[in-house]
Amino acid sequence: MYCVAYKFTLLSDSLANRRKFIACWSGITEFFKNDCGALGSRLHGGTGGVFYAYAQWPSKEIKEAAGEIVPSEDFVKLRMTWAKLCGPSEIIFEGRVIEDRFADNETL
Repeated sequence: MYCVAYKFTLLSDSLANRRKFIACWSGITEFFKNDCGALGSRLHGGTGGVFYAYAQWPSKEIKEAAGEIVPSEDFVKLRMTWAKLCGPSEIIFEGRVIEDRFADNETL
């Protein structure tokens, strides 16, 4: 399994923008799950309009191949809304999962 952790910062921290951001993040995550082979993602709220998330993929190769998938019209609309709400995404780290204590306590 391959994981990417992100930091997102809203351009304006209001309850309405937080809700819009969460809706965009959810729709984008569903696109990557349904169309690109991602395993899913978790979103965590920080303070001051900051969010953290990590996405899981079966492999680095599948994650990289997602960049070649033609996005749906709905995805493009979500990304346009995202750009109005949030500064550029920051990748905190990415790499292969070494130990997974969320699922079955198995070493991968």
